[in-house]
Amino acid sequence: MAVREGKWSGKMVTKNGQGQWSRAMVGENGQRDGRKMIGWSKWSKWLDADHPRPFFTAIRPFHLIIRPFSVTIRPSPLTIRPFFMTLICALLFAHAYGKDLIPMKTDLDRPVYHFQPPPSWMNDPKPFFTKGEYHIFFQYNPNAPYHALIQWGHAVSRDLVHWKQLPNALAPTPDGPDKDGCWTGCCVEKDGVYHILYTGVHPQVQCLATSKDMITWKKQKEPMLSAQPVGFGDCWRDPCAWKERDAWYMLIGSVRDGAGAALLYRSHDLKNWDYLHPLYSGDKTDGTMFECPDFFALGGRHVLITSCGATFWHTGLYQDHKFAMEKQGGTDGGHFYAAKTLVDDKGRRILFGWVTEGRPQEECNAAGWSGLLSLPRVLGIRADGTLSISPVPELKALRGMSHSYEEKTDSIKILDGIQGQTLEIIARFKPGKAKRVGLLVRSTADKSECTTVYVDLESKLLVAGGGEDASVRHVQTNFDAEGDKEITLHIFLDHSVIEVFANDRACITARSYTQNPDANRVGVFSQGAAECKLEAWEMGRAGS
Repeated sequence: MAVREGKWSGKMVTKNGQGQWSRAMVGENGQRDGRKMIGWSKWSKWLDADHPRPFFTAIRPFHLIIRPFSVTIRPSPLTIRPFFMTLICALLFAHAYGKDLIPMKTDLDRPVYHFQPPPSWMNDPKPFFTKGEYHIFFQYNPNAPYHALIQWGHAVSRDLVHWKQLPNALAPTPDGPDKDGCWTGCCVEKDGVYHILYTGVHPQVQCLATSKDMITWKKQKEPMLSAQPVGFGDCWRDPCAWKERDAWYMLIGSVRDGAGAALLYRSHDLKNWDYLHPLYSGDKTDGTMFECPDFFALGGRHVLITSCGATFWHTGLYQDHKFAMEKQGGTDGGHFYAAKTLVDDKGRRILFGWVTEGRPQEECNAAGWSGLLSLPRVLGIRADGTLSISPVPELKALRGMSHSYEEKTDSIKILDGIQGQTLEIIARFKPGKAKRVGLLVRSTADKSECTTVYVDLESKLLVAGGGEDASVRHVQTNFDAEGDKEITLHIFLDHSVIEVFANDRACITARSYTQNPDANRVGVFSQGAAECKLEAWEMGRAGS
């Protein structure tokens, strides 16, 4: 790395009189020199204290090492001292990876075995299975922890546990139909070519991109569809496509008369589509519009999943390209949204959702991240036509040291020897005449700070909350345990994320925020005498 003339020396980092960190170039006479150092202009902004990326914070601890040294740069790059080259490598590594590693090591709220891309924002997953691999596309803003100029991120896994992030699949094209964001859709395969169908916004249009390797995507210049049918409201987005006999069918979420509508289209080439009619129209009990629709056969029935405020399932019959709903419920009563599914080579229908935040935007900005992928959930149809939901068994690969507890209880008890921020817990209760049974997680020893997860047998609810603690938002869903001899709470704790499965038919996802390292205890409680048998495992790192 040569300069035009003379000999230069400089300290990489100095401190000025205002206590701010800056760079300085000094000539051999010890005076500042305003001339440009060749080869450094592209890197210099990383050393500015007011640069928005966390690079400067990452390297600040090294200033005491760097400050005593000066370096001599001669016209030949072969004369650069080995120390200087080592320093350059360290700085480049800190910039490339410090954003992901350094700030997050002290963040007790950031999950470690859920998938989460590098900061900043993610939402709406779009799962797809092909050639033995599970792919997750997701809405992604890599630049800030809020929703803006959305791209399609992409990650892949062979085991549903360990994920590898791939290059982003889609990004807005200036002056294109998706210039303001590439919103939700789906991925399908036709004749060896992968197709992404998605929504461009402002105005909402339906777009298409294709790929032969799922890495490099080519967008169709013009939208597949530019106008929605007459009589429907402003929501017209999130295509979901499937093959049926010799044709392709597609749902687009919409709204009519203040209720959701799933609009059905047909095509023979995935490019030209004809509108048929609403596949199904809601009645406002499942939201005032439909986002992120998903439709599939399962257990002798068909299932329609829609989202509006929460994610709902509907089971019923599909005939003459219309859906007759028989049963309806919520997939999750907490911080879980925009859920969609894939079917794998084992024939399993697996659901993924967006785990939303439960804290103010200002706190997300300070943390540098927002949103993550839920743990994958296997779906089934129960004998009564309702949906069963359970965690995939592959998650057992993360289990480490195990702990157990068994006794009768009629009060609150903090358990000795079971603690941590990353745990899997299976608690089996025989409630007897108890009114409530449940667990405490992320608790201090004195219970002054904790999150409770419990079943209210009188109100027939599955609940998670923090009492007076505002950092834990109260969430609940219907759960009628009448007739069940035993209540099983299957809990996955991953720092601020708590996913709860009750008897494999009711779920809630809770968020619990704390930077208190002592809030790592587990307890059991019961209002009334109940028997409890508990197993817990310390969980390893995975996710991203």
